[in-house]
Amino acid sequence: MKQNTKIKAVLLFASSMTVMAGAIIAPALTEIASFFSESSDIVIKLIITMPALIIAFFGTIMGTLSDKWGRKNLLVYSLIIYGIGGFSGYFISQIELLLLSRAILGIGVSGIMSIATTLISDYFDGEERNSFVGSQAAFMSLGGVVFLTAGGLLADMNWRFPFILYLAAFLILPLVIFVLYEPKKEDGYENIRGNQEMTVNRNAKIVALVYLIGFLGMVFFYMIPTQIPFLLNERLEINNTLNGVAIALTTLTGAITSIKYGAIKKIFSFPEIFVISFLFISLGYFLIAQNVTYAGILLGLAIAGLGIGLLMPNCNLWLMEVVSIKNRGKIIGGISSTMFLGQFISPLIIGIFISQFSLTYAFYISSGLMLILTSILFLISRKKNKST
Repeated sequence: MKQNTKIKAVLLFASSMTVMAGAIIAPALTEIASFFSESSDIVIKLIITMPALIIAFFGTIMGTLSDKWGRKNLLVYSLIIYGIGGFSGYFISQIELLLLSRAILGIGVSGIMSIATTLISDYFDGEERNSFVGSQAAFMSLGGVVFLTAGGLLADMNWRFPFILYLAAFLILPLVIFVLYEPKKEDGYENIRGNQEMTVNRNAKIVALVYLIGFLGMVFFYMIPTQIPFLLNERLEINNTLNGVAIALTTLTGAITSIKYGAIKKIFSFPEIFVISFLFISLGYFLIAQNVTYAGILLGLAIAGLGIGLLMPNCNLWLMEVVSIKNRGKIIGGISSTMFLGQFISPLIIGIFISQFSLTYAFYISSGLMLILTSILFLISRKKNKST
């Protein structure tokens, strides 16, 4: 196997760890709620979203540290923290300690996500980078299918068993140590597009826009792992395995658009891809709200997944093309922070919709809000096209 292929494989496996962070125990959420029956509904959902809060805080910090101290060693330490924080949930029986372990897990995820994505930008350039960014998102989605399905099967045996899957970090650890290398300035740091290096200051508006879109996208996307198990239980009273299959379907269809991202980017601009993304998610959530059958809800989840699969690679690649090389880790870490802040806040915001209306209407409202966002992004894309 060529060294370049080995590097890509390791980065893909490392990236798959991030999708496990919250969603892997989503199929067991109702069982966890029963075990910690004295805890409120919001606290139970924080078990999934707590890592996101920590990532929101540490994402930019980890990116900045990688710019100063190097990528590889920080990635190694992040995987160790990830494995310890994730697996420790298997032994815990107090809700406070479980939330603490999820916070430790979040520190590990923040390093893995920021550094793995930054290394893609360091190691690759041009069409190879465009294609691999899509491959990264697709592999994360496919990993989500495997881990979510496995999580559902394990949760039907015991709600603690899904926590065992976090030990996968220790299987990837030796690959990171022996395959990856610290990029030198003449290798990866000189991937400059155009005649001169663009600076963050010149492109501050684009960076801010991408951060905002990433944040809003995650607020809506994370309704799936945090709300779908309760929606399905409310309407159909299905088991954890079918919960896992439903959530995993979204990541499976997301992989389809992610793997095709390089080809899609040749046709559409960054704002246009965001329009397509939110249009799919809006339609999917409308179908989820309307349907009371398992098959109908699955259709909505599948359509929403097509849009979700475009969201992350589009955010990452747009930033890669406009940030200065010396700030690459910091800015890419920043998108991790904003996205995971959106994940953490998602159940809090959606919880307001649910308390004021219902879980069904929360999906209707979210669908409508994304349709408004789609219209705004469409106007931005038209303005951008006229100016070029």
